[in-house]
Amino acid sequence: MNRMFRMIAVVVAAITAFLLLMPEAWAVPNYSRRYNIECSGCHTMWGALNGNGVTFRLSGYRAFNGNDLTPVEKDVDLGNGAVIPSTLPLSMITGVGFDYRRETRNASNGTTNTRTASSIGLEDASIFLTTPLGEHLSAFMEFPMYETKAWEFTPTGPGEANDTTGGRDLQFKSETPAFEVAKFFWNNLLGASAPRDSFNLLGGISHPPLAYSPGKVRLSVNQYPIYERRALDLISPKKVDDFLSADQADSLFRLSEPQTFVEVMGMIVPGQQVLGKKETFWMEYHLGVANGSNGKADNNSNKDMYGRFVVRWFNQTLGAFAYYSPDTYSDDIRTAGAAGGVMSGVQSANRMRRIGPDMTLSLAPFGIPVWLENQFMFNRESNPTGYGKEYKWSGGFHQLNWQISKKAIVYGRYDYINGNSFNDGHNPATKAEETDEVVGFQYLIKQTVKFAAEYRNHEFKDKESTPNIATLKDDGFTTRFMIGF
Repeated sequence: MNRMFRMIAVVVAAITAFLLLMPEAWAVPNYSRRYNIECSGCHTMWGALNGNGVTFRLSGYRAFNGNDLTPVEKDVDLGNGAVIPSTLPLSMITGVGFDYRRETRNASNGTTNTRTASSIGLEDASIFLTTPLGEHLSAFMEFPMYETKAWEFTPTGPGEANDTTGGRDLQFKSETPAFEVAKFFWNNLLGASAPRDSFNLLGGISHPPLAYSPGKVRLSVNQYPIYERRALDLISPKKVDDFLSADQADSLFRLSEPQTFVEVMGMIVPGQQVLGKKETFWMEYHLGVANGSNGKADNNSNKDMYGRFVVRWFNQTLGAFAYYSPDTYSDDIRTAGAAGGVMSGVQSANRMRRIGPDMTLSLAPFGIPVWLENQFMFNRESNPTGYGKEYKWSGGFHQLNWQISKKAIVYGRYDYINGNSFNDGHNPATKAEETDEVVGFQYLIKQTVKFAAEYRNHEFKDKESTPNIATLKDDGFTTRFMIGF
């Protein structure tokens, strides 16, 4: 361990020296160059959005708080409201870092296993194509080229806790995807007959409009478990990836994954209030339909529905999100689950609903740059194993952020999931409990260069397992240098 930490120190020192000597780059991404604004115009720390950033996104990336932004160079007018952007509409975010994780599994039969992983690697490399394309139309596309998944889809559930057959080493997953997000905005559908950006159309592939993004537009490196988990993850006696093919597992709904969708959305400012003032009361809404198969073509004939509504005032927010699916499974998933000995194989629907409030409490309007983000969510799947037994679980998170300066922020988060007792008469009875503690620090070395360090401690328990409580504990840290241009 001492040798490993000395190696980390050398790598971090070398990268820091390189970044401090590189020429100053003043803005990221393309929008900063296009409108001559700093990253802090839209972000508390890239990539978490501030209030300006929320209105900028709702406007199709044209306006702050309802006021048009003027490009540094005038776009090429093609007539009929269509334009070609004057600045190159490309951005790139990439980064290198070091990840370390230690994992201990204690099975219900009394066996135990401890594994570790450490890796220097490319954490992320993504290209963004983002621009308004005229008076109404705009596009936002993301092409991830490489990603290390050290902190997403971390193991959980009795199937993982009871698997103590691994050796001493575990390996982080990495992937080389070619496409993830492509969303297209058509703003001001009602034209001058309605307030600006009050009725817009949005479609494509992107993350659902949750209060705190499970995508790249979030502060924390670690994902939120309440957005990530599915019923099978928490109750299956076998690892889901062991009885579902890669394609089946990829298309099994996760709230944290991008979905193919179409929605109406917008913002409403009552009366003659001026958007952008902290005392202005305003609302945001989303109402949409989705395939519910994680950006893939629909894996069954059912369509999902979702909605979000939020009110904002004095930097405080209060919102609610709801998602409903008439069936999260396809026939081949139920058949594969039966072959794996977990599901009945009966082709009956597994209806899903997720609903929950969220709230941000901020002291920023009073001169104290501290705010608390809160999410709570109820989850239900009507028939996850096909034996006619529903499963319910609830949970959420609380994240406290302190922005020390425009360049530095520290934060801490507590995540939790509590599942009801589940016994379908065929699989072992389970009662899932999961907790997660995260602490982090991020610093802008330059406007385009960010250093992040984050520690995570995670634990899953199956409190119904016998003769012993099956547990899976892991903790670890990541250090990253992220660059955007």
